[in-house]
Amino acid sequence: MLSFPQTIVVVFEYGLALAGLVYIGRLLFSSAGRVARARSPVLPAWDLSLVDFLFLGWLVLSIGIIGQLLFRFTVGPLLHRQPEGDTLALLFAGSMFHFGTAITWLGARAWARRYRPAAIRPYAPVTIDGAQQSLRGGLLTFLALMPLATGAGLLWERLLQSMGLPTERQEIVDLILKSKSPALLGFLIALALVVAPVCEELVFRVGIFRFLRTRAPRWVAFGVSAGLFALLHGNWMSALPLFILGLVFAVSYERTGRMAVPMLAHALFNLNTLLLVLSGVGN
Repeated sequence: MLSFPQTIVVVFEYGLALAGLVYIGRLLFSSAGRVARARSPVLPAWDLSLVDFLFLGWLVLSIGIIGQLLFRFTVGPLLHRQPEGDTLALLFAGSMFHFGTAITWLGARAWARRYRPAAIRPYAPVTIDGAQQSLRGGLLTFLALMPLATGAGLLWERLLQSMGLPTERQEIVDLILKSKSPALLGFLIALALVVAPVCEELVFRVGIFRFLRTRAPRWVAFGVSAGLFALLHGNWMSALPLFILGLVFAVSYERTGRMAVPMLAHALFNLNTLLLVLSGVGN
């Protein structure tokens, strides 16, 4: 039996799914939707060689691995002595790859700005109109995700159960539920709402998808970026929903040319997942 707060959450989730279906229906069947779909994607090609792309990927992995080693022999032993320190140390070590992504992105832009200015796309000036467009795009992308990801998740779970395959939740969900440390819970929330959306979108959409988009058939760019996004989360239960997320995030990035749009949609999706987990509805 659901409690009153859980009932409110369930009603809210149904409302989000219904709003998402209305938005998808408008895109598919309304005249305004047909006009929007007819517009050409605004994301420009990325003038980057394969060698440079592979080097950037190697740099992300190298910084992540080196960061893990440094963490293990410096801060790690201190954290292990704290309450829930083992879990906190595990999360910090894993986040080193996010740190590697951020360092590589900032370093690559700084280097290109100085040595290859023609190959870099300058940031558009921050304006109120631009911020409103990014916010609107992120919200609409999130709405479109809700019925698609929820439906795919339910069907995928039934399929896995029928095949006798594991249907465990992502490890981070169990960590949130079991956490009794405010510091650990705060880090988990920051990881889910800020660090992961920004860094994962930099890797899978701004990096992999954009590089492949004009060098391979579009279905390859969409499929590879979304497939790797789902695969590297390492969880059978969430594989298909994450693949759907990856596709929708890539579409939103391609159509708007703004990396803030999939980042915001990603953060909102994670926030919604946190709401379900902390309310007990997602358990």
